[in-house]
Amino acid sequence: MTILTKLRAQVSPQAISKVTRIFNGTLDDIFNELFQNARRAGATRVVVTAEHGPDTCLITVSDDGDGIADPADLVSLGQSDWSDECRAREDPAGMGFFSLAGLDTIVSSSSAAGAFTLAIAGDAWTGEADIDLLPWEGPMGTRIAFSFVAQPDGKLERTIATAARHFPLPVIYNGKPLERADFLAGAEQIVERGGYRIGVFRDINLDHVDRINFHGLTIRHKLPSIKEVHHTLWSVKVDIVDAPELVLVLPARKEIFRNDALETLVDLCREAIFETIRLQPLHRLSFDDWLLAQSCDPDFPEAARELPPWVAYCARDQYREVPKYTAVTGKAAIFTEEDACGSITFARLLACSRGDTADLEPHQLSGPLPLTFFSPVRQFAGYPWYDALPTYHSTENVMLDAEDAPVDDQAGLATIRPDRIILGFEDQSGAKLNLDTDFWIAEDDSCWSDPDNARIALTRGSKLDPSDLTELIIDAIFCPSDDSDADSYDTQETRFRHDAAVQAHTILEGEDAAILAGIRMAFADRIAWRVPHGRTLRLSWTDGKGELELLGASGGSAA
Repeated sequence: MTILTKLRAQVSPQAISKVTRIFNGTLDDIFNELFQNARRAGATRVVVTAEHGPDTCLITVSDDGDGIADPADLVSLGQSDWSDECRAREDPAGMGFFSLAGLDTIVSSSSAAGAFTLAIAGDAWTGEADIDLLPWEGPMGTRIAFSFVAQPDGKLERTIATAARHFPLPVIYNGKPLERADFLAGAEQIVERGGYRIGVFRDINLDHVDRINFHGLTIRHKLPSIKEVHHTLWSVKVDIVDAPELVLVLPARKEIFRNDALETLVDLCREAIFETIRLQPLHRLSFDDWLLAQSCDPDFPEAARELPPWVAYCARDQYREVPKYTAVTGKAAIFTEEDACGSITFARLLACSRGDTADLEPHQLSGPLPLTFFSPVRQFAGYPWYDALPTYHSTENVMLDAEDAPVDDQAGLATIRPDRIILGFEDQSGAKLNLDTDFWIAEDDSCWSDPDNARIALTRGSKLDPSDLTELIIDAIFCPSDDSDADSYDTQETRFRHDAAVQAHTILEGEDAAILAGIRMAFADRIAWRVPHGRTLRLSWTDGKGELELLGASGGSAA
């Protein structure tokens, strides 16, 4: 037995017997491959005709290119007679013609080397039958005719139109030119570089569309996109002009082969996006994306000194809309709250500081230390201008009586009525900020269902009325349950509003006022609508016994 020490890879002759399974044999594959072959052959146009029959359709694809020099190359899988220039630029695989494998096909071609006709029956594709080589007299170029299953509802026409839309040559179908469109139509900017046309698109999600156009054959591939913070989304599409090293996975040619050329294309796409952003009046790139931009352009400017004004959020909010960004000027600061209670408490503090000053915005603090507060944007962390802004967070709260002595929390009672409430804050450098307010609220895990479990501090001199206090409690605490067996949002909100209102009246007006407020709300919700318009209902109730009297419009008892 001879022991081999070296082997060389080769294609088994049996591979040709499986050629009909290399391609799916769809019309999409066929037209894309035949169109590409016509383009490589130097054609100036492609003509397609279709003759529809009951069960089959005879389709002919003709071009005026250089023709096929050697018919043997045409029917040899993986072999082609393309010029050296074409091989260097596009790496043709010699497989495209086999997208017709299994179909009865007639090929007629005339070239500088001669002319011929091949009649290829279905079984001849797998090498099971000979292919007759016949003479042909015709113009320079190639004509390929094949039979295909009849296509209903205009499917054939749609397939040809799709193959022709971004193809660089005119396509004529049954005597009429097909519409062509620039693959990069609608781009904000087109950058031509490295053998590519790169279109940069504004605020269009291209994740689920074809992103690369190989001379009419469009491919879906994920390419870079950049989303500015609360701003523009930038995406790209690529038109191949002359990129010989970027090749497709064979034989299907439906995806890009991952190599260094693909990595280079990704880098070029990212550079094109940054180049387009650089042309805009301003940008809001995250700090990390800005560092990438600087790697392409060392002079790339920082993000605009703009932030969203600080706004309070409520416990019931499932989505927080970001306010319009405004310029960061003057004495600006950032406030970070931990929860809705902290947010509502801080909003009330700002309102107290402004008092009746109408020319200040809701996010501005008045007083000895006027500040304009903005919401944090964590993606900006790293920019020098952003990191320099004082960023405050809550640290402590102090309750004082009229003598500025600490108020006893009265053994943990839910409601405290001090004379002063001082809230403490601290920034990242340790600087402290102590501010007076008239309201403070904190919660425990059960507050969303019962406002009685919230801890509330309200100064004795507060100008809040029961209605204002009710809204503050609701905003700070109410968070409806979304369990499938829970009541509707409206029912939960109504029940919570009643409880919060009773609590507010209790704090400000006492127990009797709270009882009356609860009765008044229950009556308005459940009973008032039953009293006829213009009539008066008189109710007297004591120890489970009551009297009801419906008075007429004139004030007398109804008959």
